Amino acid sequence: MRIGVVTSAYHPDIGGVETHVRRLCAALVATGDEVEVLTQHTIGSVESIDGVLVRRFPLTVKAANYRLSMGLWRWLRRNAGRYDVLHAHSYHALAALPAALTNRTPLVFTPHYHGTGHSRLRAALHPIYRPLGRRIVARAGRIICVSRAERELLINHFPEARGRLVVVPNGTDPAPDLVAGPEPGRSILCVGRLERYKRVDRVIQAMVHLPADHRLDVVGAGPAREEWEYLAERLGLGPERVVFHGRLPGGAFQARMASAAAVVSASGHEAFGMAVADALTAGIPTVASFIPAHRELAAMVTPGAPLWLVNPDDEAALAEALRVAAGTARAEHGRNALPTWSDVVLATREIYASVAPPVHIIQQAKAGAGAGDR
Repeated sequence: MRIGVVTSAYHPDIGGVETHVRRLCAALVATGDEVEVLTQHTIGSVESIDGVLVRRFPLTVKAANYRLSMGLWRWLRRNAGRYDVLHAHSYHALAALPAALTNRTPLVFTPHYHGTGHSRLRAALHPIYRPLGRRIVARAGRIICVSRAERELLINHFPEARGRLVVVPNGTDPAPDLVAGPEPGRSILCVGRLERYKRVDRVIQAMVHLPADHRLDVVGAGPAREEWEYLAERLGLGPERVVFHGRLPGGAFQARMASAAAVVSASGHEAFGMAVADALTAGIPTVASFIPAHRELAAMVTPGAPLWLVNPDDEAALAEALRVAAGTARAEHGRNALPTWSDVVLATREIYASVAPPVHIIQQAKAGAGAGDR
């Protein structure tokens, strides 16, 4: 099957959607599918990553939250017919629009839906954008939700889509067997894009109540970094207590995971919670906010998994959960019921097959010639 995957950004850009799309595409290629990623970047390029052909189209609008490439629109208008299925990602980025509006190729949509914007301005614009979002939802033959919580949120906002919604939870990768190098103290790892809705500020405030040998390692980039660095400084938490690493390449990130005594996610809303799932797969004690997506994960893992759900607004409760988690031994790798990416690919390919025509005509046959097919 030939699959065109449309996403606003792709590896080496880092984020929950980017990670989801990269893992899904690599797993699809491993099953024998031909996958092309159609994405946007400051500079256009074509390259192969993990066996996936990645076409990057130069940005026309470079605003961080509203990136737009007219080159991507033109490509999809002219070339969408070369794919059996288009799979667009993220309601909250504009790249899904050309996948829906420029062609009639069968479309699968994974919205990674939060129901609101991630800043006051974006939250205010969210209802204004909804008519366009509704056109993507209406155009999609199937809509993949990564959790039941996301599905319920979509039904609330787009009740007409109920019959086309299907839940396929994100997968997890086998935890690598890495040995942590010697480090002083206990590392509490927080991973994700540095946006206010991730509420890393709550974790920083809780660090004040933890022993001096506990350190917060923040991995990721985003607009809230400067604000949170100032908060840590104001609270008297020097660089030995709160470390902002920025984005880390794969090996350096895995080393951080190997040395972590605990992982924390205080996020205010998630469609799934990949950082929490990856930590649990690695057996790392994890503290997570008491949001629907994290509660759903808690119900999926093996009973007794080292997971604590708390209200991040309760500073004392968050600090206590972090202290207990950081003092708890790691669980055995892989002892949970979370799906693998192989499971995700099997379910996703069934969804593709349900929307794609059994034979894809690529050109009109000439007189006396057989019809073209795949």
